[in-house]
Parts: sequence; C-alpha cells; structure tokens
Amino acid sequence: MKNIFTTLFLIFFCSALFSVATSKPAKSQSNFLRVKSHLVFNKEFSGVAKVIDGDSISVDDREVRLFGIDAPEYHQECFDTKKRLYSCGKVSQEFLYDLINGKKVTCHYAEKDKYNRYLGKCEMGKISINQEIIKNGMAVIYNFTESDDVMDSLEAKAKEQKLGIWQGAFQLPKDYRKSHPRTK
Repeated sequence: MKNIFTTLFLIFFCSALFSVATSKPAKSQSNFLRVKSHLVFNKEFSGVAKVIDGDSISVDDREVRLFGIDAPEYHQECFDTKKRLYSCGKVSQEFLYDLINGKKVTCHYAEKDKYNRYLGKCEMGKISINQEIIKNGMAVIYNFTESDDVMDSLEAKAKEQKLGIWQGAFQLPKDYRKSHPRTK
C-alpha cells in the first residue's frame, strides 16, 4: 500500500514539475478575467509626483495606485532576451521615475483601495501615465479591472515588439506577490 502512494506521489510530482518546466511565458492578465468596473473617475487632484514603485506614486503626499496596471515588484527579477536574470522591478520603477518624478501630474480617481491609496488614472499634460507604462512594457494590465481597447492594443504592441518585461519570461506580478509574501 505504501508503494502505491509513493508511486502516485511521484507521478503527480513529476507531472507538476513537467508542467512548470514546459509552461509558456507569462500572458496578459486582461484576457483571464473581464470584470465590468463600477468605478467612475470623476474626482481629481494635481500636484508634483514622486515615484514609489512601478505602479504607485505620491502626489503632494497623496498615495496613488495607478488603476488598471500591475508592474513587477521592486525586488522581482525577470529574464531578458538572452534568458539572463535582470531586476525588472527596479527597471519598471526607474522608467516611471524618468517619466514623471518631480513633474506636475493630474490624477482622476474614484475611491481609495483597502490600503487607503487613491485608485487613479493619472496624466502629465496630455500623456496618460497608465497607458505609457503599458505601452513601454513596464507592466501588464491588471485583471480586476475593465481594460479598454486602447490598453489592450498598447499591451499587444508592447508584447509583439518585445518591450520591457515582454522581452523574455517573467512571473505575473500578482503571482510573484503570492509566492513572496511580505514579512512583518
């Protein structure tokens, strides 16, 4: 009886290992779950931006979680075109820093999230910051939101052109967070 359980365990373990080893690169989260967003972004504030990470900023001491996108976590690593590890979380943060840090931005928001951050769609002049991040492959579309045709198109082009995280393989940021819980 013990040998049967051992054999079944080995079969299950090997098939799981094979599944991970032969898995395809990460895909956009927007295709997995389309949820109609009930949020209306009809409130706004403006101010000088400070970058927190690849998808969060502070605008005059108001923390904003950029709505609809999910950037790699700061310590997250990804694979480049030559299958070498690089710090994609830091690269994503640096991209946003170069784009907006110290500049005036306007954020449209609907509500705050469970961490008391404003859920915002922000812009710098006529440039949508959320779209710019997706366009350059520095994040994926987050699956709990309704992505629109513009965001879907920008992400598809970044993936096709192998920009940012799309240049190689990466773990979806939400999966990275699950496998690397924060310690208190």
